[in-house]
Amino acid sequence: MSEAELPEPVERRLQRLWAEAAERGGPMPSEIALASSLEISRPAVREALVRLEERGFIHRRKGADTTVNSSLLGIPARFEQRLDSSALIAAMGRTPSVTVVSADVGEVSLDEADEYDVSPRRTVLRTTKVWSADGEPVLVARDVVPVLTDTDPTALDPAAPMSELARALVGEQVGWELVWPGADGLSPEDAGLTGRPEGEPAMTLEATGISRTGTVCYWTREVHLRGAFRYAMVRRADW
Repeated sequence: MSEAELPEPVERRLQRLWAEAAERGGPMPSEIALASSLEISRPAVREALVRLEERGFIHRRKGADTTVNSSLLGIPARFEQRLDSSALIAAMGRTPSVTVVSADVGEVSLDEADEYDVSPRRTVLRTTKVWSADGEPVLVARDVVPVLTDTDPTALDPAAPMSELARALVGEQVGWELVWPGADGLSPEDAGLTGRPEGEPAMTLEATGISRTGTVCYWTREVHLRGAFRYAMVRRADW
């Protein structure tokens, strides 16, 4: 079965039903109704609802309707959720494009080997990409993916999503991402790449992708230009 023929994940289907409920201002259908309409078991529905509640989409109380958090309808990008840069830009209602500034195959540095628990002299793929929204630069990403398989990194499209590059070069699926946010002024190089003034404030994200077995699949530094994205973070407030 091809990827296009795979059934759509339950959680994604539930999110569409959540959006419909949020737009009409009503509660979510019951577990029984959801199981029937989605043609899945009630335990599968319940598990997916738990994940939606953890992410702030809904609130459930025993013996009461499942209420929806309609305020999320106006949030295109959530800080605690990982979106590919193209999907992030598209979620803002703008057209994404990417320019691969560089794509080089070399060795991991000693500092990187120590920080990311990678063998010294390990081959890595390094890319620098500039993402644009409607032709306007909004993000600079410097990604590093270690080569742990026999795949030739030069045979891959460096513009592909980092998760795809990691699957090909590391041979594992990314399960978590450790993210360290920060702020900095644009470096001369980043200013030149984006056409923005040197020293202009920007948000930075230092992230490391980890597989479920604990393997480091990539590390990256992203520079998000000021005013380009409007992030939100949703958290439970059970006072």
